[in-house]
Amino acid sequence: MNKIKQLVYNYFELSKYDTSISKEIIAGLSTYLSLAYIFIVNPAIMSNTGMNITALLFATIVASAVSTIFMGLYARLPFALAPGLEMNGFFTFVVVGAMGLTWQQALGAVFWSGVLCLVFTIVPFRKAIIDSIPNGLKKTMAVSVGVFVMTIGLYLSGLVKFTDGHITGYDLSPTPKVLALFIGLIISALLGMRRLKFPAGMLIAIIVATIYCTANGIITKTPATSSWDDMVSACFKIDFIPTLRLLPIYLIFFLIDFYGSIGKFIGLTASTDLRQKDGSIPRMAQAMGVDAGGTILGAFVGTSSIITYVESAVGIEMGGRTGIVALVCGILMFASLLFTPLIGLVPVEATAGILIYVGYLIMRDTDSPDDKNLDKFFITVVTIMGLISFLTFSLDKAMMFGFLAYTIRQVFFEKVVNWYLIVSAILISVSVILPILIK
Repeated sequence: MNKIKQLVYNYFELSKYDTSISKEIIAGLSTYLSLAYIFIVNPAIMSNTGMNITALLFATIVASAVSTIFMGLYARLPFALAPGLEMNGFFTFVVVGAMGLTWQQALGAVFWSGVLCLVFTIVPFRKAIIDSIPNGLKKTMAVSVGVFVMTIGLYLSGLVKFTDGHITGYDLSPTPKVLALFIGLIISALLGMRRLKFPAGMLIAIIVATIYCTANGIITKTPATSSWDDMVSACFKIDFIPTLRLLPIYLIFFLIDFYGSIGKFIGLTASTDLRQKDGSIPRMAQAMGVDAGGTILGAFVGTSSIITYVESAVGIEMGGRTGIVALVCGILMFASLLFTPLIGLVPVEATAGILIYVGYLIMRDTDSPDDKNLDKFFITVVTIMGLISFLTFSLDKAMMFGFLAYTIRQVFFEKVVNWYLIVSAILISVSVILPILIK
């Protein structure tokens, strides 16, 4: 037994990150609870395409679990993966709804976008892009991720309402959902104080918030499972045939997934010991390969693009540092196939306060750039990017502004031509503008 334990410690480098198996397991469980809502939300959204909701539940669980387990075993990083809310919304309401494509054709677009991500990962173009991003921009991206996590919490609690990526209203009344947010936020903040260092503070906050939500009638219902034929009815139904009309769709799925994952990798590891001294992240190529492979798998089993989830920050902030976090989370995802009614025990509203706290931690741990001459510029960009993340409920628009701002500064003020940064700014801008033109 001791030999097996030692093998685990060596493979996942637990001693290097001053963590333990028990801490990693708790972090994995907490990450799972914080994103389990996607197993309810993704089928609910994508069923508007006419797809079988049971098939969507099966596809969501299988694609998420396999991708997350591979992230843990192969990349050995504490990231969880699942269908992205920004991706399934575009898939459902724009590609299928507004453009009139079949869901099979939309899955084809998802598949080819995953192939493109995988190709650019293999040819080290993706890593070169990350290395080309200025230190200040990496930090502003991290802040944007923090704001985005907090915005998700505000949205889930009903405090802020969004429609088509724009704020449409506020509800400041003390509803049970809002009170659930404050319960989760206060408990996680108190138990997460540096002096106390309680190891499972956010997990306890989620449980207490869940009990409160249940007592007040806030219960998430899971789609009832049906026959095996229903569960696999969307598998291998991809329409692979590319057409000129679909090229913009391929590009949009590709760019949002490609640059979105870069932003999340950077944001989730900000000011943690997951970063090396030069600012790089170990085994990034493996992580990006898993991210791309997950999207391909998702298309095969019948769901939209698989992305690295910002809710991974919950486990990371609890001290999770290795692939054990992802491994535990992935196993629990698979277990959801057998215990789907249990997913409903954690309503999405119960995670709102924890997400607010995690977003705060991400921003708190982001220091200003080392170059003091960039302070005013950094503060301006980070403020605007944060506002964009909040006001538009998206990361891609905030990233577009950040990349354009730093590109303009380098080219016109520093007289530096960074082609990777320039191309990135152009491609991100295209990914933001194209959906608007298509609508």
